[in-house]
Amino acid sequence: MLLLSYSPGAQPKTINRLENKLKTSLTDSSKAITLDSLSMDYLFFSTKSDSTFYYTTRFINYAFTLTDKKYLILAYARMGFYYTNVTKQKEALNISLKGISLSDTYNIPDYLSALYYNLAWVYYSLGDYKEGLNSAIKGISFLKDDKDGFYDQALHINGIIGNIYQNSGKPDSAFYYYRKVDSIATNSKELAAKDISHLYWSIYYLFYKKDYAKADSIMANGIADCMKNGDMLLSGFLSMSSNSYLSQGLIKKALAEAREAYTLYYDPGNFPEEIVWAADLLNNCYRALGNLDSAYHYLKIKDSLRDIIETKRGSNEVQQIRFGQELGQKQQEAALVLQNQKNRNKITIYVFLTALIFMLVMAAIQWQNNKQKKKANSLLQRQKEKVESTLSELKSTQQQLIQSEKMASLGELTAGIAHEIQNPLNFVNNFSEVNTELIDELNEEAKKGNLEEVQAIAKNIKENEEKINHHGKRADAIVKGMLQHSRSSTGIKEPTDINKLADEYLRLSYHGLRAKDKDFNAIMKTDFDETIGAINIVPQDIGRVLLNLYNNAFYAIQQKQKEAVEGLPTFQRLATLYEPTVWVSTEKVNDKVVLTVKDNGNGIPQKVLDKIFQPFFTTKPTGEGTGLGLSLSYDIIKAHGGKLLAETKEGEGAEFIIELPAS
Repeated sequence: MLLLSYSPGAQPKTINRLENKLKTSLTDSSKAITLDSLSMDYLFFSTKSDSTFYYTTRFINYAFTLTDKKYLILAYARMGFYYTNVTKQKEALNISLKGISLSDTYNIPDYLSALYYNLAWVYYSLGDYKEGLNSAIKGISFLKDDKDGFYDQALHINGIIGNIYQNSGKPDSAFYYYRKVDSIATNSKELAAKDISHLYWSIYYLFYKKDYAKADSIMANGIADCMKNGDMLLSGFLSMSSNSYLSQGLIKKALAEAREAYTLYYDPGNFPEEIVWAADLLNNCYRALGNLDSAYHYLKIKDSLRDIIETKRGSNEVQQIRFGQELGQKQQEAALVLQNQKNRNKITIYVFLTALIFMLVMAAIQWQNNKQKKKANSLLQRQKEKVESTLSELKSTQQQLIQSEKMASLGELTAGIAHEIQNPLNFVNNFSEVNTELIDELNEEAKKGNLEEVQAIAKNIKENEEKINHHGKRADAIVKGMLQHSRSSTGIKEPTDINKLADEYLRLSYHGLRAKDKDFNAIMKTDFDETIGAINIVPQDIGRVLLNLYNNAFYAIQQKQKEAVEGLPTFQRLATLYEPTVWVSTEKVNDKVVLTVKDNGNGIPQKVLDKIFQPFFTTKPTGEGTGLGLSLSYDIIKAHGGKLLAETKEGEGAEFIIELPAS
C-alpha cells in the first residue's frame, strides 16, 4: 500500500522566515496561521519529524486559548494528518474524531473535509475499505466548506477513493476517480498537483494494468517534475520505478532507483512505510544479483521496521475507538427515545398498566410450575458444577502434559542449539582476530604516511565488522527463538515466514541427534515455495509440531541405518547402499499452505496407522517416547484450522502432511 507523502525538499529559507516571524508580535490569527505553516513545512520539506510534532503541539496548545474554535479544529486536523504519515493510526483516529466532535459542537464545518480525509486514510491503511470509502465520501461532501486545505484537498480525497476502488477489484470506478484527480490537477495552482496525478496513474498502470511501458513513461515525467519542484513525492516515484524495473528483470536499474529512494527516506520517524518498501526492493534486487549478505541486511531492516509499523498502527485499538464512538451514538439515540417517551399521552400509560396486570395474572399462574422447576434446576446446577470442576482439572492436567512434552523437546534441541550458535561465534572470533592484526598493520602504514594502504586496510576492517555484526545477530536470533520455544504459548497468531521456521527447526533437530550419535549422518533435502510469504500462525506451537515430526523422521532413518549395517565391519558399513534421507517441502495450493515431511525409514505398520494420533500411543521402545508428540501436534494443527495427515509404505518410509490456511 502506497502512502501519499512528500519527499524531503529544500525549504530552509521559508522555514527560517516563519520561525523569525513567530518571534515578533502577532495577532491571534496570524500566530495560529504561522504555527500551522511551520508544522506543515517541516512535514513536507524536512526530515525533522520531531519539529513537525513540536510545532503542531504548540499550535494545539495555543489554539486552546483562542475564542474562535476553528483554529483548534484545524490544529486537530493537522495533527491527525501528521499521525497518518508516521503510521500512528490509533492516535490519528482519536484526534480526528475529537476535531469532528468539536466541529459538531460549535457548528464549524470549515475543516471537516480534512478530518474525514484523515479517517479515510486510517481505515484504508488497515484494509477496512468500506469505512475508508464512507469517510472519504463524507469528506467530499464538505469540500465547499474546507478552508486552508492540505494542498488541494479535493485532489487527495478523490485519489484515495480511486485507490480504494482499485484495491477492491473495481478498476472502472478507480479509473473514473483518477480522471477526476487529473482534471483537478490541471486546474490547480499547486506545484505538486500534477505530480500527485502522475503518481496515481503510475499506481494504476504499474500495479493493476501491468503496463510497464506506460507506467515507466508516466513515472519518468513525475520524477523530472519532482526534481524541478523540490523533490515532492520523489521517493514514491523512485520506489515504483524500481518495482517496475524489477518486474521486467532489469535488476541493475531497479537497484539504482531503490538505493535513491532509500536514501531520501533515511529517517524512519517520518515515513517508515516508504523505508520498508525501499528496503524490500533492495533485498529483492540484491537477492536477484546473488549478493546474499546485502539482501539479508535490508531484509532485517524491513522486518524490524514492519514490526514497529504494525505496533504503531494498533488496529485492534482503532476498532475499539470506533466501537466506542458507535456506542456513544447509540446512547445518545437511546436518551432521545427516552425523552420522547416522557412526552407521550395518557393512552400509553393505560396500555402499560393493562399489560402489567396481564403479566401479574400470568405470573401467578406460572408460580406453581416454577416452584417445581426450581427443584429440578437446583439438581442440574449441582451436576453442572461437578462437570465443570472435572473439566477444569482435565484442562490443567493437559496443560502440564503439553509443557512437559515441550520441555522434553527443548532438551533434545540443546546440542543442536549449541552447534548452531557455535558457527556464528566462530565467525565472530575469527574476524575479530583478523581485525586486531589489520589494526596493527593500519597503524604501521599510518606512521609511514601510506594513505592509500591505510584506506584499503580500513575498508577491510569495516567489511569484517559488518560480518561480525551479521553473525552476532544470527546467534542472537537463535537464542531468542529457543527462548520463545521454551515459553508457554500465548496462543496469539502473528505473520510468520513458514519456510524460515521449517528450515531452522530442521537443522536444530538434526544437530541435536548428531550430538547423541556421532556416527549418524543423513541427507536433508528442502524444496520451499518462495511465493508463500508470511502466514498467520502461533510460531511457538507450529515450531513444536515441526520439531516433533523432524525428530520422528530422523529417529526412523537412524533405526533403519543401524539395521542396515548391524554386524558389518566398519569398511563394509561405508559401502552400504542405504542413504538415510529426510525431505521437507512447502507449497501454496489455492487458499492453503501444504508442508510435507518425508523420510525413507521403515515406515509405520498399517495396523497401527489409525492409532498414531491417540494420546500415549508410541511405536518406540519403552523409555524412548511419551506417546504425546503426535497427539499434541494434531491438536495444534486442528486449532489453527488445518489438517495433519499421515501416509506410509511399510519398509519404505513415512510422510506427514500439514495443511494450514494461507491467510
